[in-house]
Formats: sequence, structure tokens, C-alpha cells
Amino acid sequence: MLQDRDVMTRKTPVALACAIALTTSGAMAQMLEEVMVTATKRSESLQDVAMSITAIGGDDLERMGATPLLDFAVKVPNLGMAYEADGRFDSSSPSIRGVFGQGTTGFYIDDTPVNASILPRVMDVQRVEVLRGPQGSLYGARSMGGTIRMITKQPDLHESEGAIHVSGSTVEDGDENYSIDGSINIPVVEDVFALRLSGYYGKNSGIYDRVYQESWIEGGSGAVRPTTAPPFSKNENTDDEKYWGGQVIAHWQITDDFSFTPKFIAQKVDADGMPFADRDPDETTTLRFFDTDEPGTDEWYIASGTFNWDIDAGTFVSTTSWFDRETDESEEEHTFLHNLFNNVIGIPIDPLESPLSTVEKYDSLTHETRFTSDFDGDWQFTAGIFYADAEWDHEYPRALQPGLHDAIDALTGAPGLGQDCVDGFCLTDDDLIFVTTTITKTEEIAVFGEITYNFNDQWSITAGGRWYDTEVKASNYSDGFANSGYTSYAAKQDESGFNPKVMVEAVLNDNMNVFASASKGFRIGGINGNLPLGLCGDELNEKSINPAETQTYDSDDLWSYELGFKSTLADNRVTLNAAIYLIDWTDMQQQNRLACGFQFVANAGEAESVGFEVELTAAITDGLIGTLGVGYTDAEITDPGDVSNLIQKGDAILGVPDWTANGSLEYVFSMAGDWDGMVRADANYYGESTTAPTSEVVVRDDWAALNLRAGMMNDTWELILFANNVTDERANLSDNRSIAANVPGRARLITNRPRTIGVEARMRF
Repeated sequence: MLQDRDVMTRKTPVALACAIALTTSGAMAQMLEEVMVTATKRSESLQDVAMSITAIGGDDLERMGATPLLDFAVKVPNLGMAYEADGRFDSSSPSIRGVFGQGTTGFYIDDTPVNASILPRVMDVQRVEVLRGPQGSLYGARSMGGTIRMITKQPDLHESEGAIHVSGSTVEDGDENYSIDGSINIPVVEDVFALRLSGYYGKNSGIYDRVYQESWIEGGSGAVRPTTAPPFSKNENTDDEKYWGGQVIAHWQITDDFSFTPKFIAQKVDADGMPFADRDPDETTTLRFFDTDEPGTDEWYIASGTFNWDIDAGTFVSTTSWFDRETDESEEEHTFLHNLFNNVIGIPIDPLESPLSTVEKYDSLTHETRFTSDFDGDWQFTAGIFYADAEWDHEYPRALQPGLHDAIDALTGAPGLGQDCVDGFCLTDDDLIFVTTTITKTEEIAVFGEITYNFNDQWSITAGGRWYDTEVKASNYSDGFANSGYTSYAAKQDESGFNPKVMVEAVLNDNMNVFASASKGFRIGGINGNLPLGLCGDELNEKSINPAETQTYDSDDLWSYELGFKSTLADNRVTLNAAIYLIDWTDMQQQNRLACGFQFVANAGEAESVGFEVELTAAITDGLIGTLGVGYTDAEITDPGDVSNLIQKGDAILGVPDWTANGSLEYVFSMAGDWDGMVRADANYYGESTTAPTSEVVVRDDWAALNLRAGMMNDTWELILFANNVTDERANLSDNRSIAANVPGRARLITNRPRTIGVEARMRF
């Protein structure tokens, strides 16, 4: 006998507090709960969906103490967390089954597609679903590797309830973290209208300290020269950040069969500096010539409205969403420029301060209307239309380095050389290093559907696909020394196509089903920025790259073949799911970073990814739950195509760990009175992967982490002690250029959080 998770948590408030996968009464004591998902646009049991899915319920997320995306990402086999773009806010690029790169993994909050890099806080969430393999038919472009879905808790028309949660902790190499969040459900008019409100506020301590660099080595002579910049005292925890956000969701049951759900979600992060290590993930001290402020903000919101109309034959769902995001971050650029003139150009100029900023504005309007059938016979289908209109404005405001052309003229003895655009450095009167604005507009139209036929109680087949038409337009202007003067361009890229899917399922018995599928996914093409000949010319010539031939790049696509099974064993005390897969990837979009600080995307021939996942959940004894997940991916280039000067056959696909593994043990036991106790351990392992912060490929070491939690709870109160990253593992999650160019020998590393120890309390009412 199985029961829906939502029903269980309403019946037993203790399950909300400890959220264990067991009930506390007699015959049901060791049975696992049924987990419901909506991955196929209809509500189904996780064990019945013929697809490789990891689903983590909101109660499970609370139990493990998950707050940022990385906290639950490590619980998903073959989900890699890497970083593709520059800076901290727009760089996160999750990969599934070796399909890595910006736009390869779809990210949805409810029915709204958003940027995968927004890293929302995990607050008031019903569950998270990770769908592996291309989801081209139901979720479209940018889901060629898979889709992550964050499903929020919805208003309840019948019952009032709420919760308040506070947390405080200390982090190694930093100081205090704190947060507070809460939610409340209000049935304003019972059975007709309800509101659900939630909000959060918190602060994370920084761990990086900025220290004055007193000297530097002259490139030509090797002489040690003192820094002429004014000295400053040690600046501790330069990467402090504060965050806040919340959501308002209403549900209006207009008639018994027709409802409207408007929603508003917002989040903002204010950061004091870049959370990046220099060279080594264990190193928390950064040497700089200037104590330059490096603030950053990331602010986004979603406004949406959803109509649901139930009829005898099925359900119509129509959602219109507006997603708006703006990021603004700054970084010191003087270290790179000093190295450029001192070691590359051969003009040993004293360090000059030069802050660099970047601003990104993204907004999109999306609409989807679909019908999901509920027939009595052997046929079922889902069909719909989709439209998206998005604009991305990426700007580097004027970045200056005052005094540069005077210093060049003084050291070379050639007055006017700094501002000479023919033989010199093309500097303006205000010593403009770089300025650029790129406006990219993308429009997408699609028609999609899947139809399922049940031959009998055992065999069924599902077939479907998605027809799409996309258009990308971009315009750009750039100027400054780094751009070799003024340039501008306007370009367009458009295409249309069809992504098919077919899947066969065999239900062997009540406890076992086997499935096999073949599906196609694709990613929209795009337009590159300028590659300046002045700063990058020698490198471009060496690599035989013609900037005129890199202005646009086409879509890439892949075929994925999957074979898997799902099983429920030992009288519903164990679930064991597994899948193997083969992915053939053609015209792969490869991000190519140049040592000069610029980058471009090119279609890079073909790649292949093969691997497997295994996930196990077991009710070991009364009150003791264990989970285990293992994933393996072997992803490599099989044909470099037209960019054999940049990559070679056999090269690993960047950002993809070979092995991922996770496990947890949780024991809940009775204490005095109405109190229960809980102890829990979560562990994860990430294997080796590669990254390319510049034109050189770097191998990242494997890493592992352990989190421990213990506490007590009853129907109203919960008190938990926790220690995250108990062994203080310092991992290189990715090499990142940040928003300026990399300094050779000083890679910028995105790292995990050091050991953090704290306490949290929750009250439910």
C-alpha cells in the first residue's frame, strides 16, 4: 500500500518536521512513500514514469539542509555543476550526462523557463525534479542534456499553516552566517481563494582576504621593483554577501473546473566581492596592488499567471510568464593589464588602478498552452504550443586606466605612442581600456506533443516531437585599447526543425518496469562578439582563426538512446532504479577562450557520451532510511570537425566529472514525550573533470564532502545542529576568468564552501 507524500504530510505534522520516508504505525512502519512527479506534464508516480528522473521532495531538502543549488545537485548522479561564462552571477552551467555548455540544461521554476545560472534559494519548495536525457519534445531548446524543475508549494484552499526558520553558523576562514525565512498559507475564502506568502533574508560570510602586493618582477630584466601603489591594510572577508527574496502565490478557484493562479517570485543578492581563489582552492589570500572594491548585485523576478480548465476528456493549462534579470558586477583589471605590458608587450609600467564592470539585462516573455488527456481507453496524449520572446543586453561600461598613455610615452620616450592607432595603442584622452554593448534578441515558436498507446496491461509505446522555428538577432559596438579601437556589427541567425522522440515500456509486474527510448535534442545557434586583431592577432594567426568566419555559429543537436528499469522490492521497503545511455552529439558548440582575454563559440564536429546511473532507496529498519546514487560518464570528442586546431579527437568534454556518487543515512527515533530525535549523514563524491580558463586545458581533481546533522523535533518545534563539509575539503569546482582576462599562472577558481558549523530552529504553526 502506497500513499501520496502530500497526503502523508498533511496527516502527520511530524512528517513535516522530520520528513522521513516511513510512517510511525504498525504495518506501514517500514514502507516507502510514493513520490509523485509531473515531468511528463501529467501527475504520475516516480516509479511509473519511463524516464531516468531524480526527484527530491521539499521535506527531503529541509532534512539535508539544502539552501543553494549545489546542496541538492550533489544528490543527483551524472549532474555536473560547472561554470562556462565570466564572473560569478551568469557563469553556472549545469551539465547532465556529459552534455556541458551554456543552454544545454533547461531550468524551470514551475512552468517558467529561466536562466540556469540564477541559482535560486531552495525555499518553500514542493520538490525538485531532474530529468536526464534530451527533453526536446516537451521542454524544447536548451534542454538537450536534460531539465531541472523546481516546483514551488501551492496555496491550500482549506487549511491555514505556516513556518518560521532561523539559522546561524560560522565558516572556516570567515566569520558568521545567518538567515531567516518563513511562509504562511491563508485560505482567504475557503474553497475559493487562498494566498501563500514566503520570504527570506540572510548573510554569508566571505572567506577571502585581500593583501597588499609590495613588489613585482620586471619582465625583461628580472629586477624586483617596489609597488608604487599606496599600501593598504589587510582587507578580510572581501566576498561577504547578503541575499533576500520571496514569493506571493494566489489560487482562485473560479468554478469547480476552472482556476487561475497568479504568482510573483523575486530574489536579490548583494555581494562585496568575487568569491574566487587564486591558483589553489586551499588559498584564501589574494595579493593585489590596489584595494579595489569589487561589488556585485544579481536581481531577478518572475511574474506569471496560469489558467487550469478541467473537462471530462482532460485538462487545459495555459501559462504566461515574464522573467526579468539584471546583474552588475565589478573587478580589478590592473593585475592583468600590468602583466600584459610588463611581460607580453615589454613596457614595464608601474601598476595603475583600473576597475572593470559588466552589466547584463535579460528579460523574456513566454507562453505555453497545452492539453493533457484523461481518456478511458488505450490512448493518451499531450499537445501544446509555445512562444518565447527574449532580449539579452550585455554591457561593459567604459573601463579606464588613467595615466596609461602618459606612462607609455614616458617609458618609451615616444610622445604620442600611447594614443597612436597605427603603431601605438589607440588610447583615448581618458585612457579607455574597453567599452562594449551587445543586444541579442531571440524569438522562438514551437508546436509539441506526445501520444501514448497501451497495447495491453504490459506493453505501451510513446511517440512525439517538437517542431520549432527560431531567430536570433544581435548588434554590437565596441571601443578601446583592448578592442583595437572602434568596431560594430549586426548579424542574424535563424533556423527551423523537428525533434522526434519514441519510447517503449514494458510493465513486467506490479514491482518492475523496463523502458527504452530514442530522442533528439537541440540548442539554438547564436552570434559571437568581436575578436580584435590588435590584442589577439598573433594568437589568432597561430591558431589559424579568421574572425570573419567566427561571427555566427549554428545550432547543435544530439540523439540519445536510453535503456533502463525501475523496481520496487522487499514489500515496498526498497526502490532500485538504473539506466544506461549512449549520446551522439553533432555540430557541438564549443566555447573557445583565448589567452588575450576574448572568446568565441564554434561548432566543433562530433562528440559521444556513454554511461549509466543507479539509484537506491531503502527502509533499512524502523526509522532508518538509506540512499545511494552512482553515475558514470565518459564524454569525449570523436571528430574535431573544422576546429581541429583547437581541439583533438579523444579530448574530454569540458566540465564533466567522470564519476558522481552520493549517499545518505538518516535515523529517526522516539525520545521523551512527543519529541523525536534525528541523526543524519550526507556524503558526495565528484570525479575528475577538465576545464579551459584560457586556451590551455586544466584537469580538476576529484573531491568528496561529508555533512552531518542531529537534532530533536515534535509537531511544532525543530532544533538541529549541523556541520557541513566536515573534513573541510577545498574543491576546484571550475576555473573562471572572472570578468577580466586571466593572468597567466594565476587562475581564478570557483570553490565550494569550507567547513561550516551551526544551529537552526524551525517552528510550525
